[in-house]
Amino acid sequence: MLKKRLNLFSSQQEALSKLESILLQDSLQHTLILSGKSGSGKSTAVQEFLNGFQGPIRGYTTVRHRSAGGNRLAFQHILLPLAAAPAELTLEYPDQLPADLDYFLYRDGEKVDFDRSAFLRLADYMSLEQTYQYEAPDLMLWDEVGGEELLINRFFETLCYWLDKNDKPAQIIVWKKQGHRSKLRLAHLTAAEIDLLDRRRQQVLHHPAVKLHDLDSDGSEIL
Repeated sequence: MLKKRLNLFSSQQEALSKLESILLQDSLQHTLILSGKSGSGKSTAVQEFLNGFQGPIRGYTTVRHRSAGGNRLAFQHILLPLAAAPAELTLEYPDQLPADLDYFLYRDGEKVDFDRSAFLRLADYMSLEQTYQYEAPDLMLWDEVGGEELLINRFFETLCYWLDKNDKPAQIIVWKKQGHRSKLRLAHLTAAEIDLLDRRRQQVLHHPAVKLHDLDSDGSEIL
């Protein structure tokens, strides 16, 4: 169980109203993790905050593509600032999903394809060299983190580098909770991989630079 004290938000609206003051107050000392159950609105709250953010941003957000019947579901990274922040984080289609997009996860019924190479590219994009190649960012966004991608060494090491670094931009991490449904999606992992994933999740959550803010009012689910 997570022992670090959480700051609970009762709604997405409360998270949005307080996110700016939290960022300004804590960004010099902390990396902010905004956690919540799937569909709780954590990414939407961050997206609304970014719409009014004036400084340069480095990072990525995640767009969900799904068919109307729910049989097909895919996730795509949008790199910031290379691409404009999407107006919608969930896009729905009558039947087939667009075939010309780079998805890092694609689920069609019971079949799931997870592209680990997408997170190797993210690790390069979020590296120190590429981050400061042009304009130094005021904010770094990781949307989202907490799943199987933490098993990819280069991605995990890049994330830890920015957690450990003292002189860094403000950071927001949108955190993926591991509820019952999420754990079922990880059933293909070995026992050793599941153990490593759990240890790496705890390493991030217990990092001294991290301050947690939770979007779920009950706070009962293990992060």
